[in-house]
Amino acid sequence: MGWGCALNMWTMRHGTLIGDSTSVVQVDLEDSALGANRPIDLGILWDCAETAAAVLEQMQSDGHRATGLRTREMAHRIAGHARWNSVETEDLSTDGTIDPRVLSRELDRIPPSNRIVSVDSGNFMGYPSTYLSVPDEFGFCFTQAFQSIGLGLSTAIGAAVARPDRLPILGTGDGGFLMAISELETAVREQIPLVAIVYNDSAYGAEVHHFAADDVDLEIVRFPTTDIASIAAGYGAAAITVRRLEDLTLAEEWVRGPRKTPLVIDARIASDGGAWWLAEAFKGH
Repeated sequence: MGWGCALNMWTMRHGTLIGDSTSVVQVDLEDSALGANRPIDLGILWDCAETAAAVLEQMQSDGHRATGLRTREMAHRIAGHARWNSVETEDLSTDGTIDPRVLSRELDRIPPSNRIVSVDSGNFMGYPSTYLSVPDEFGFCFTQAFQSIGLGLSTAIGAAVARPDRLPILGTGDGGFLMAISELETAVREQIPLVAIVYNDSAYGAEVHHFAADDVDLEIVRFPTTDIASIAAGYGAAAITVRRLEDLTLAEEWVRGPRKTPLVIDARIASDGGAWWLAEAFKGH
């Protein structure tokens, strides 16, 4: 049963999350939404909460007592293995670059847990989203409504102003960060203790990995190596270049205080061959 969701390519993984033999019931307040994205077996034009309550009441009156997945064993599995941080992956690091998963795991450990994480858009964005933990639902800002890069830094600054009790952390790519780098002056001037993790692959990574074709010249979306740390230092921010885990020692020192200026981490990341989740999303394009 779909409760008020669009059942589109984003929510249903291009329809693959619903089996061919599955009976689909969609509940929505808008009649135009019923069956708009895929065939359904029954459409209910009603409030989702009221429908759910009525269905539950009917099932209970019929004596239905399904255990479902809410078991003690499942709770134990979720507590121990529900985070990507516990999943082993091949280390793709090279002599001059660091695996973004290795980097992100370590950066989840260094800053205090009372944080608010903002994420820009791009091939990199799965790493801060999956590896950087947050204390609650108010600790994550995912500004993807416009499907646009370059919004991360301003989002992180806004989050910092809204929640001064939390450490603001930004995950961004080199392309998006350089698009909006003028806002770094704002963070420096206002002494916002912002951690900006720049996943630097010297490219617009999404275009390189997911729009590649034999007859397409991708040099326009590849960049010469840019010393983002030096540029950030020119704005007055604390800045480090990271090619291996040992380079994060300076980040640990910054976290210990006094944090009077933003910290920009220019992370020279190894190629992942293109994020699997973004490749999945681009199937619809």
